[in-house]
Amino acid sequence: MSDKSARLRANNTRLLLSSLGLLAIVLLAVLVPYHAWALPTIFIVVILFFTFLRRQIISRSSADDVCDFYAQVHSIENLQILQNERPYSTLLKTVLELGQFDWAVMFLMDFEKDSFVAVEAAGIELSRFSSVDFDEIATDPRVDDMTLSYKLLEHAFKKHEFRGALAGTTLVCNNTFYGCLLVGRDDPEDELCEDDNFRLEILSDQISICLHNYRLHKEMASRTAELLERQAQIQRELEMSRIVQEGVMQRETPMLRGLELAAYSRPARFIGGDFVRYIEESGKNQLGILIGDVSGKGIPAAMVMAVVVCLFNEKSSLEIAPDKLLIDMNIALKQFLGARSRFNSSALWGIFDLDRMRFCYASAGHDFPLHINCKTRQVTELVSTGTLLGLFAESEYQSREILIEEGDKIMFYSDGLVDFFEYNLGFADGFAGLKDFFLERFAKTPQEIVNEITELVEITKEPTKDDITVAVFSIARKT
Repeated sequence: MSDKSARLRANNTRLLLSSLGLLAIVLLAVLVPYHAWALPTIFIVVILFFTFLRRQIISRSSADDVCDFYAQVHSIENLQILQNERPYSTLLKTVLELGQFDWAVMFLMDFEKDSFVAVEAAGIELSRFSSVDFDEIATDPRVDDMTLSYKLLEHAFKKHEFRGALAGTTLVCNNTFYGCLLVGRDDPEDELCEDDNFRLEILSDQISICLHNYRLHKEMASRTAELLERQAQIQRELEMSRIVQEGVMQRETPMLRGLELAAYSRPARFIGGDFVRYIEESGKNQLGILIGDVSGKGIPAAMVMAVVVCLFNEKSSLEIAPDKLLIDMNIALKQFLGARSRFNSSALWGIFDLDRMRFCYASAGHDFPLHINCKTRQVTELVSTGTLLGLFAESEYQSREILIEEGDKIMFYSDGLVDFFEYNLGFADGFAGLKDFFLERFAKTPQEIVNEITELVEITKEPTKDDITVAVFSIARKT
């Protein structure tokens, strides 16, 4: 704003002086008939006036030239220049045009070989210049960039006779030395003036900025390529982990007369740590269910989940009491993970006995299932205490048993579903919201209830906070 005001004041001053000069000429012309001194005075004033006008025209022309020079210099900053087949040729042609030099040579640092290389020349044969050994020039490690450019100038031309004017400048940006720019004129009588050196300095500064930005651009492009390759590798590893996870998970829902079952599971990331597993034994009217949630998300949780499910497959039996099975699984998991492991898993193991119409279960820190009694239409939490699997080797668990009747429904779920009701659906208490949701849909089939939950989860625009798993059982009525 101050520069603009100064230019405005200068223009106003020039206009005022021009007006005063014209006014003086008019007044003197009026006085010519009456005073003899008026006529020579007019000539003097006219000469001074036109001298003033000439200087203003020359000054304005010089200012326009300077503005045009800066505008063309700034075009060097375009990174696309260095993406051409011969990028440095364009830069040197600009140097010759704007600096009014006859030839120019650009030496750049080869950072890998620690040497100067004559990469491009304009107005002179590049073959006249060979690679310059850095050690031969910078024998003193304390030498500054400017001294280095003079040494390069001397070294590069010591075998050649140049009778014209010569000049050299460094290409430095952000404390990084990129090389040197050497220019000259062929006329033996020519000398480089202060304006020549000023233009060369401006040009070298802009070329340095261009080289620095291009180097950063290449480093970013290289880094981006590395990140893309790493991302692709991670994606491949995730895909393999998903395949492993699906291999240990059950693909088919069991069919047992007297039970209707529907389930849904969705990981918060590509793979997750929730699991649900069913056990049947031939000739028995029983079905076992294992549901759990490994601490954490992603690949680590998925790997621990696979371990838990494999241990369960090894040790599970409908003949073993639920608390005894959880004790065996906890000891085995703790031994597998080691004493220093921070991984653990919640789990709930339960057995539907349709001959005795009972459900026996034990929990290892998992969310309490919700049981709706068909007669009372009340929701009851199936409480059972027990610490997480893999936390303490000496953990104890308790078996609980409830009566089940035709028409009853039981919902098993992970804490991700409770979080979803709270954070994504806006319930102040996610658990209370889930209970009300389940009770309001008591008359619907398990598949209809699960379908509604699936739709709510899939259409939400906000990311889910945790893996979501739900399984709904209905005790079928006898026909």
